[in-house]
Amino acid sequence: MTFAQSILQLSIWIIVVPLVAGLVFFRFLDAPSRLVLYLVILAAIPQLLTATMHHNRNLNIIYNIYTPVEFLFFYLLLGNKLKQQVVFKTISFILIVVFLATLALLTWLYGIKDKFLNELVCVANITYLFWVFMFILKGLLNDEQLLNTRLPIFWFIAGLLLYTPCTIYVFAMTYYIEQSTNPFIHNLWSIHGIFNSLLYIFFSIGFYMNYRTVRTE
Repeated sequence: MTFAQSILQLSIWIIVVPLVAGLVFFRFLDAPSRLVLYLVILAAIPQLLTATMHHNRNLNIIYNIYTPVEFLFFYLLLGNKLKQQVVFKTISFILIVVFLATLALLTWLYGIKDKFLNELVCVANITYLFWVFMFILKGLLNDEQLLNTRLPIFWFIAGLLLYTPCTIYVFAMTYYIEQSTNPFIHNLWSIHGIFNSLLYIFFSIGFYMNYRTVRTE
């Protein structure tokens, strides 16, 4: 097994870690952590199917449905917390409109069966990145102690902050990478695998921190 193949397998199966951690610590999780756990449960469906199915219409449908659902979950986790400041609220509204317009356009052009809507994933990731930055800025303006490694939200935000900017361009070049005969280009998916693994590791740490906080109170 090559290094790229090892990273791919790790990226697929790593989701089992936060899934198990979240279920084990479930009664200790606060509302944001439970929201992330529910997202992990949903994400496990397409991710684990990737290990058993070749990229086909069924997988396209599952991923294209999952992306808007994921968007909704991250809105509830981050975007929904930006209503107090008018500027943040306006930017968030514009981002949501752009995402919905992109979803409608791509669905009209391609449907959800014949193509993995990688452009929609890129728009979603850009939105997440804006929400994370605005969430952090809101915390700084309100003198909130967000940069505290004992807080679960710190690990959720840190995971997103690493994952989104480092994988956007990989998703943007999805079909170019798949069609390339250059092994170096094809192995760019390893970048996604690495940061996808880190994202779920950080989610797991967030669940553990929730458990640890409750037990020490």
